[in-house]
Amino acid sequence: MVAYVCDEDLWARTNKSSQNYWDVYIREMCDQLGLRAAPLSLSDLENAARLAEVTTLIIGRVSGGALSDPAKRALEQWVKAGGILIGFGVPGLDALFGVESVGVLRQGQDEASIRAGFAFRPHSMTHQVHPIYYQEQKLLILSDVALVRRAESTELARLYDESGKDLAVPAITWNACGDGYAGYFAFDAAKTVWLLHQGRPIREGRGKTSKMQVIGRNSEKVPYADEIVWILQNMIAQRPQPFIYPIPPLGESVPDALMYWGGDEYQGPSEMSLRASDWMKEKGLPYHINIKALQHPMTLEELRHIQANGHEVSAYYYVNPEDEGKITRELFQRQSDLMYKRFGYRPGSTIFMNCLWEGGAEMARWMAEAGGTADNTFFGAHVPLDDPFVNGPFFGFGFGTAFPFYFYDDFRMGNERINLMEQPIVWYEMGHRGSIPPYNDRETRATDEVHLPIDTAAKHHLVMNMFYHPVYLVNHAPCREAIEEVLRYIGERGYKVMHMTNNQVADWWAARTRSRIDNVAADDDRVRFRSVCDHPGGMVARLAITGKEPVAVTGSGGALPFQTREEFGSTWLSIVLPAGEEAVDVRLRALPPREEAPMLQPSGFTVPPRGKR
Repeated sequence: MVAYVCDEDLWARTNKSSQNYWDVYIREMCDQLGLRAAPLSLSDLENAARLAEVTTLIIGRVSGGALSDPAKRALEQWVKAGGILIGFGVPGLDALFGVESVGVLRQGQDEASIRAGFAFRPHSMTHQVHPIYYQEQKLLILSDVALVRRAESTELARLYDESGKDLAVPAITWNACGDGYAGYFAFDAAKTVWLLHQGRPIREGRGKTSKMQVIGRNSEKVPYADEIVWILQNMIAQRPQPFIYPIPPLGESVPDALMYWGGDEYQGPSEMSLRASDWMKEKGLPYHINIKALQHPMTLEELRHIQANGHEVSAYYYVNPEDEGKITRELFQRQSDLMYKRFGYRPGSTIFMNCLWEGGAEMARWMAEAGGTADNTFFGAHVPLDDPFVNGPFFGFGFGTAFPFYFYDDFRMGNERINLMEQPIVWYEMGHRGSIPPYNDRETRATDEVHLPIDTAAKHHLVMNMFYHPVYLVNHAPCREAIEEVLRYIGERGYKVMHMTNNQVADWWAARTRSRIDNVAADDDRVRFRSVCDHPGGMVARLAITGKEPVAVTGSGGALPFQTREEFGSTWLSIVLPAGEEAVDVRLRALPPREEAPMLQPSGFTVPPRGKR
C-alpha cells in the first residue's frame, strides 16, 4: 500500500492559523500517477502494525514538522525492514535520509515566489525525465529550502539559488538504509506542484489566466510540475507497484499520447461551427466547440448535425450587460440553465471569455455548482491582452503540466478539493499564423513547428489539449494544413495516438481517479494485484520490471494483452485491463546479467548501471 500523511487535526489547526495545509496536494500528485494513496494520521506513524501495511510512505513538510519522537523511531525501524520513505523537506530524520542539515533558505513573504532551482544529476531514476533540448533550464522551487550535505545518500538533483548559482548541495537525494530506502526532497514538493498548477490568485480585478502563472521569466517549454511527479514515480517504482497509465487503451494497444481537440466559436455564425465540424470529421478527428448560450444562433437541428459527426458543443461563459461587469455564481448558473433549456444538457468542459480569470478557486467552484466537469481557460502563454501576439501560436507548460488536474481551494475554504478539473491549454493554433491579429495571415505556412511538440507528447505520454478555433479552420488553409501535418507526422513516426474531445477527457480522467489498483503482492518471480476500472474502455496498468521479463500475464478471464518498453532508465510492463474488477497475475523471470554501457549526458557525467551506487 502507498500512503501519505494527511492528519485531520493538523490540517484544521493549519487552516485556522490562515495557512494552507500543503500536504493535501500529495493526493493530487499521486492521482496524477494513477495511485490511490491512503491517508494516514500522525498517530498512525507510531503504530508498527499500521506501518507494516505500507510499502511506500510520503510525508510532506507541514506534517513532517509535527512528527513525534515515537513516530520517528517507528519510521526508522520500518525503513530498515524494507519500507520506502519519501520526505518533502522533513526535518529531524537526517540519519535516515543520509543527509546533514546545515541551514535553511527562507522563501519570504510571497509564498508563490521562486526561492531556488534544481537540476537532475545523472542516475537511472532521473534518466530522460528532463527534456534534453532545455537542459540549461533549472527546475523551480516555490517553498523554503533545507540546506543539507550528503552523508550516505546519492545525489539525484543539485540545488541552485534563484540567480542560477550552484550551491554545491543536493536538492534531492536517495539513500539505502537497511533493506529499505529513503528519498529526500530538500523542499516542499507538494507546495511547489500545487502553486505551479493552481497559480497565483488574481485579487485585483481580472486578467488573462497567464497572469496567474508562477514560473516568472523561466521557459514555458518545461513541464516543471510533471518532472517532480515523475521523479516521485521512479522512487515509488523501486518496489513492485502498478500505476494507472494516463491514457486508456486503444483496443489491445497502449497509446503513446492522447490529444484532445477543441476550440471556441462563441457567437457564430452557425455555418462556421458546422463547416469546421464537417472538416474535422473528414479527417477522422473529434472536436469540441464552446459557444455563448445566449448569443450564438445555433439551432437544435444544427447541434444534432455536429453531434452526428461525433463532436460536441459546450458553453463559452462570458460577462454580458445583464451581469453589470461582475463575475458571480449566478452568471455561471444562469448560462448553464440556458444551455440546458436550449439543448437539454448541462455544459461539460467549458471556457471563460478570452481566457480571463478573477480571484482564486471561486470561479471553479461556481462552474462545478453549475454542472460543469472541466474548465479549459488556463492559457500557458504569458502574453498580455494588448500584445500583438496575444492570439499567436503557442506550445508550452505555463502551469507546469500538460495533464488535467483538480482545483483546490485555499485555507479559507478548508483546502477543499473542488469537483472540477482544469484542462490547461498547452497547444494553441500551432503550425500557422492566421490567428495573429490584426493581420489574419492566410499565407504563412509553419507546419514544421508541430513536430517537436508531437515528439514530446509521445515520449512523455502526455494528455494534451489541441486548441484550434473553427474560424481559422474554415477561413485559413494553413490552419487546415497544420492539422494535416499533425496527422501525417504521427503516421510517419509510427506513434499510436488516441484522439478525444474535451468532455471525453473529462469523463476519462474522472473515471481514472475513481479507479484503483490495490492488494499488491510480490516476490522475485511474481506480482499479483487487483484492478478496479471505472472506465468503460478499460485502462492500462504500468509496472517497472527492470532486470526481468514477463512470462505470462493473466486476469480473471485468462491472458491479458501486454507490452514492454525500455524508457526513463527502467523497463516498464504495460498491461491492458478491462472495465470492472480483475485479479491480475504477472509471472516474471530474471534476465541474464549484461554489461551495460554507461549513459552519457551532455554534462559529461555518466550514469551508473541500475542497482550500483
